[in-house]
Amino acid sequence: MSVWKSIVAVLLVALWSSCAPTKKVYRERTMTVDEVLQRVQERNEQITTLKADGTITVESPEESNTGSFDLMLKKPDSMRVELTGPFGIHVGTLMLAREQFLFYNWRDNTATIGKPDGKTLAYMFRLKMHFDEILNAFTGEFSSTLQRDSLLRFSVENELYVIKQPTANGIKEYRIDGNYFVVTSYRELDIDGKATLTALASDVDDDDDIAMPHLLRVIFPKERSSVTIAYDDVRINEPVVCSFTPPRQAEFIYR
Repeated sequence: MSVWKSIVAVLLVALWSSCAPTKKVYRERTMTVDEVLQRVQERNEQITTLKADGTITVESPEESNTGSFDLMLKKPDSMRVELTGPFGIHVGTLMLAREQFLFYNWRDNTATIGKPDGKTLAYMFRLKMHFDEILNAFTGEFSSTLQRDSLLRFSVENELYVIKQPTANGIKEYRIDGNYFVVTSYRELDIDGKATLTALASDVDDDDDIAMPHLLRVIFPKERSSVTIAYDDVRINEPVVCSFTPPRQAEFIYR
């Protein structure tokens, strides 16, 4: 009988434990601004490569396009994106390096080559973004321009650390998740307080012990354009190959 009593006791303890209310883990927001910035920097530096797939949507007054993509990214200097349309049709290959932009259109066999500056990217994708801004958008590193020597305000709002800094044309505002130390919101405001750029990150996952948002959006209010990245699968710090060579018979266009 003693054996049965022991079994019943174990079952009762297990049942009581499963019915007991789960204690919510809450991290107090008591860090200094330097400590917060250090943790954000540490999170960013943990990511050296990124392999991912998902959906990307580019919206502008002229047109809106949505397609699937496969990404290979190597910080700080290169990335390759394979774009597919409906029914899995291969649409294009985008290869970005710090010195070169290359987009190969699989449908018309053309390869556009140029410098990865705002002018080329704006022409191709109707987006006012530079090389580093694109890499940051895919990894959620909107804090790359954070400076520790300038500060207008540091506070805690809705359990987020809020940092406001002056710029030559207005203010930069960061909202940082105090559990993952991911910048969940970044805004650039002009002297009238109107947003000229907004970046948002959500659906944060840390399965690999590295916090990574799976939904990213960059909005340009004045241009009425935006890019939204929704990841289905993300693999961090695996080997990647970012180079791409178009077919020899392709028509090359230089910009």
